[in-house]
Amino acid sequence: MSLEPDTPVENDPPPASWQPRQKRGCFSSAARVLFLLIILTGLLLPFTPFAGKIKRGIQDIVESARTTKERVITRDVMHDVIKEVPVVKEVTKEVIREVQPPLPEKYIPRKDIDVATLFNGITVKTNLLTEQGSFASLERLDPESYKAEFQLSIRVPKANQTAVELSRINKHLPAILPGLDAMLPAAKVSGFYYKLYENKTNRVQNDLTRLNRILDRHNFYDTETILELTHPATQRRALLIQSEMDVVADGSDGDRMPTLSEYIYLSDYYQPFTSYAWPKTTKNPNPLLAKWEERLKKAQDEYAVKGLPASRNRELSSLISTLKVEVGEMKARSSLIAEKDPFIVISLLFRGYADQNKFTPQIGDYAAVIHEGKIYPAICGDYGPSFKMGEASLLMAKTINPKSTPYIRPESDLKVTYLIFPGTAEEKRSAPDLAKWKEKCAALIGEVGGIGAGYVLHTWEDPFKKPEPPATTTPAADGSSPPATGTPAQTAPPANATSSPAASSSSTATPPTTATPQTSKSGESQSAAKAATSKAGSKSKTN
Repeated sequence: MSLEPDTPVENDPPPASWQPRQKRGCFSSAARVLFLLIILTGLLLPFTPFAGKIKRGIQDIVESARTTKERVITRDVMHDVIKEVPVVKEVTKEVIREVQPPLPEKYIPRKDIDVATLFNGITVKTNLLTEQGSFASLERLDPESYKAEFQLSIRVPKANQTAVELSRINKHLPAILPGLDAMLPAAKVSGFYYKLYENKTNRVQNDLTRLNRILDRHNFYDTETILELTHPATQRRALLIQSEMDVVADGSDGDRMPTLSEYIYLSDYYQPFTSYAWPKTTKNPNPLLAKWEERLKKAQDEYAVKGLPASRNRELSSLISTLKVEVGEMKARSSLIAEKDPFIVISLLFRGYADQNKFTPQIGDYAAVIHEGKIYPAICGDYGPSFKMGEASLLMAKTINPKSTPYIRPESDLKVTYLIFPGTAEEKRSAPDLAKWKEKCAALIGEVGGIGAGYVLHTWEDPFKKPEPPATTTPAADGSSPPATGTPAQTAPPANATSSPAASSSSTATPPTTATPQTSKSGESQSAAKAATSKAGSKSKTN
């Protein structure tokens, strides 16, 4: 038996059941390849960015297949259409063409007049005049060919003099001062009234070519009258002024008021001094001393820098000299405080006339301020500009009108009467004693007829008055029986009540004679100069 496999012999014929393999066509191969690609794509798509989009697309197809399909059937409907034919209207448009005036054949002279009012109340009437001149090349060299001739017309007012004229300003005045009837027949319009308006017109003349600096209408007409009065029975002299009331916020005193509100000392035109001043009595520094010393140091440091312009060096030198004087004044003297003390401001035009005119008011003289139906005691505490009148301390202003501030005057009309008693200043100045001021003013008013029935002199409350200590019970002496039941124990008077104000001032109840008060006070000259320069705009700034 043979172990070799049954393999066909190469030359053996194939079996009868065997069929040869047929070759595949191109279509079949392409179909197979496409099928494989579809399978491969299906496997890779979930891992590509398009998987989500394809999924949503399939969902949309399935969803649309589920919805009910609506069949839209269209048909033609016949309607009668009426078409409106627009009517075209013919509009004639008029075109206005400006026809230029004919050109002049020669020069025509002209005269144009215009009227306007400046911000300061001055009515300005302009008159333009033209005339035929020479050639332009010649006229431009002649200063007379192009000029302005300015003329300012001012009516200087007349002064009130009779009782009727005075009461026109304040109807209460004859009743408040019944002694006016006895004094007015011999009353005289003071030369200070005419001097005041002379100073005003001189100032206007100096600023005539600078209209923005000319004294405005309100401040030009700020004084109704200045009368020199003498009571026939007592020969007491008084100077009556009718004016408005501006506000002054100046002054400082470290002894009485160690601190000062910024609202006051940062106001425009503020000065820490008043012309009425006295030696310091404590070591409390002036509340503004540190600020003034700082200003002085800054000025000295800048002045020490080399290379500054000569003009700046002059300014700094003048400033340093002024600040040194002011710092010295702060260390040595105290002044009135406009916020706490009742005083009035008198014009610098009065200064220097005491030897020539017995009605000249001076610093320290007593005065009474009358507004409507009230009368207030005061003193002349400071100097103001020589071309203005009518000003009082912030305390006086707020008492007359609570709305007053350093920038708002209490009375803008000429309704305030100032009755000043010349030659009544105390020889030695000291801190304000308001009770004494009232007594002195009451006595002086009594010498010119007194205060009318129904009117009283205002009482100022002392803003720095210390509260009195409470009354103490007097202990019973040894061996003496205590007071009976129900009978109150005798109390001792306050420790500081050694004498009543009336008793302490009884020696001064009679006003001094016409002895000239001391005027050579240290610092008054500097304060007066300050008033002339720094306060020149203090009245025009208020409203």
